[in-house]
Amino acid sequence: MCPPIFDDGPRDIAGGADHLVSQFVYLNRSDRDEAERVRDLIEDLFSRYPADAGHTLRTRLRSADDHQHLGAVFELVLHELLSRAGCQILALEPSLEGTGRSPDFFVETGAGERFYLEATLATGRSRAQEGADRRLSEALQAIDSVQSPDFFLDVHIAGTPAAPVSGRRLRRRLEGWLQTLDYEQITAQGNDEAIARPIFTYEQHGVSFRIAVIPRHQTRGTTDRGRAIAGRMLAPLSVQPQEPVRTAVLGKAGRYGDLHAPYIIAVNALSTYAREDDTVNALFGTEIVSVRQTAEGFEDRIGRDTDGVWYGPRGPVNTRVSAVLSTERLGAWSLGQRRARLFVNPWARRPLAASPLAIDVREVQDERIHRTAGSSIAELLELPEGWPE
Repeated sequence: MCPPIFDDGPRDIAGGADHLVSQFVYLNRSDRDEAERVRDLIEDLFSRYPADAGHTLRTRLRSADDHQHLGAVFELVLHELLSRAGCQILALEPSLEGTGRSPDFFVETGAGERFYLEATLATGRSRAQEGADRRLSEALQAIDSVQSPDFFLDVHIAGTPAAPVSGRRLRRRLEGWLQTLDYEQITAQGNDEAIARPIFTYEQHGVSFRIAVIPRHQTRGTTDRGRAIAGRMLAPLSVQPQEPVRTAVLGKAGRYGDLHAPYIIAVNALSTYAREDDTVNALFGTEIVSVRQTAEGFEDRIGRDTDGVWYGPRGPVNTRVSAVLSTERLGAWSLGQRRARLFVNPWARRPLAASPLAIDVREVQDERIHRTAGSSIAELLELPEGWPE
């Protein structure tokens, strides 16, 4: 029998997490009532996970690497949803002939249909980008921990650091600048935009910080539990949330060769901006508008580019993938707010006879995507409204 996932204590993190605390560490040590409810649910789901594979999953759930932790939570939830749908898990990481690789689940439905299920995260972040994010978090933690009893800090960020930022030097210079400010004078200015506000700037290794101050009132003379940052803003950026989904599905589409049963890829898109339509664009092609001239004038037509995982310039591709199960930003805390849906591949070599889960379904009918509503993850897990509040 596996030991519990979470420790008995201490619960010594009050309020929100700082910039360097991993998702598991925060959940494990948070003193919030909501955190206790999340811990209880994860332990309950884990109690029904096969014991012979539990030690490996427990290690990943407890990982300080957020991607390992989130991937394990995703697999744990998928296992629970399959079980509640009356499916039998025939094997975890089943052996396949001709390859040493294994998908996550081999499953049989109550109707006797068998299929493989592989879970993956769509992060859209390379190792280099993850390293830059970590270095930025370290710099923000240095800013957040400065002694600033008179002011909160409003931080604007441009760029990402190509090398570690000197937190000690950044903090020393910022605290020195704060000591030069006159609290009464800045407070008296109010919201008068005609008066130039003092700004602290710091640049190093490709990242730039511009920091303005916001006078404290009720909390003046304190450091607000060690937190100085009141707000932060990144420079504008252009994002294409369908690209991480496309990359994630393509990375798994041909990974196991020609399987003898339908194959589902489950994708958890972690981008802040990811929506269901991004999965549609990733699978069927980016939506485009074409304009043609007719005798009556110009006519707009909405269609799709041939850059989809399932449809390319020469027609259907990746037909080994029977369906894609998609959701967005699913984690231990967000199970009460998320939905999942099953996109059925109309060109699948081995199509599914029916959806194995009671979630939303998306199917192509008469050249259009037909939407069938199912249950939310909260409903399937029988969570109360507003959980974990």
